[in-house]
Amino acid sequence: MPGNFIRTVRNILGDADTYGSTSVPHDSSFSDISNATFIIWDTQNAPAILGKKPQLEFMFEVEMQPHEAPVFVPATNELYFTRLKRDYLPQLVVNLAENPPTLSEKSSTPPIYAPSGSRYRNGSIIFCAGGLNDTDDGNHFRPGIIKLDPQTGKSETLLNNYFGYFFNMCDDLDIDSDGIIWFTDPQYSWPDQTSTVAPQIGTATYRFDPATGLVQVVEDSLVQPNGIHFSPDGKVLYISDTGSGVAIIDEKVRPVQPISYNSTGKRTLYAFDVSPDRSALLNKRPLYQAMEYVVDGLKVAENGMIVAATGRGIDVLDKHGAPLVRVQTNSTAMNMQWVGPDYDELWIVGIGGVARLKWNLTGPRFD
Repeated sequence: MPGNFIRTVRNILGDADTYGSTSVPHDSSFSDISNATFIIWDTQNAPAILGKKPQLEFMFEVEMQPHEAPVFVPATNELYFTRLKRDYLPQLVVNLAENPPTLSEKSSTPPIYAPSGSRYRNGSIIFCAGGLNDTDDGNHFRPGIIKLDPQTGKSETLLNNYFGYFFNMCDDLDIDSDGIIWFTDPQYSWPDQTSTVAPQIGTATYRFDPATGLVQVVEDSLVQPNGIHFSPDGKVLYISDTGSGVAIIDEKVRPVQPISYNSTGKRTLYAFDVSPDRSALLNKRPLYQAMEYVVDGLKVAENGMIVAATGRGIDVLDKHGAPLVRVQTNSTAMNMQWVGPDYDELWIVGIGGVARLKWNLTGPRFD
């Protein structure tokens, strides 16, 4: 670029500056970028990702609150996702059998409070729930791993403490081929006020075996570990660090301060090798620093490409972190999930909106 370019930083949580907001005097290129739906970085791989007629549709307007934990239930042809809002307990459910799809609320028994990560396995949804409070009607919500039967609406807590400590949030999770649940635990529930207790332990990523109850720290160097997903062969674990989302966790600071954003903080996706016995993470290495906002939700395609929610869109990366395609949305993207019989539709949820992307890139199947 010419030396007189500038990208003015906008440190606003959920509405940071974008790549398209870059300005070069007497050059309209970045206006074109700002208005584009699809940005292609790799002309060789992009056609196979996007297909001949990719289509991005804005499906639903939702509250200007974070929406997370999208998960597809093939047995009912529904997409579940959640709203991270104080005292909000239902899950939001898209009926994909309707044309057009419809959006409604469903409540579980007992309720699940503020889940921000999820996976579907063996007929159940496994949620990472982050809310922490006690209610007048006798509910005691604690961050942890919760299992939901979408057919009956019954929920069951699998994990809610680390040797008596509350988890901070339990943000996102993935499940390996042995059924071990790996999850991230940043410190965002306190500043977003879905938790009424300040953090008691440091941020970390954990490994939890539901069969034995064993829970172990496997990584604690990331400032705010967030999105997490295995490679298709299970040999690499990707974890994002959203440390640019700054949380003040001192219980003495009142009123509780909301999360702030600073672009100089961590906005990085890391890769770790998984030890052969799947007990440890090795060889931490940075793969990608978000070109916009942070690397929030993560998914890995059937072919091993990485899909990351990054501000006003999603980035498709190769396994080494090189950007291939960017899909730009009109609302802040926080997470996404493949749906449909062929797993070739990607639904994107976030702040203010839900979008549907029809393309060629397919997701993993867990029927």
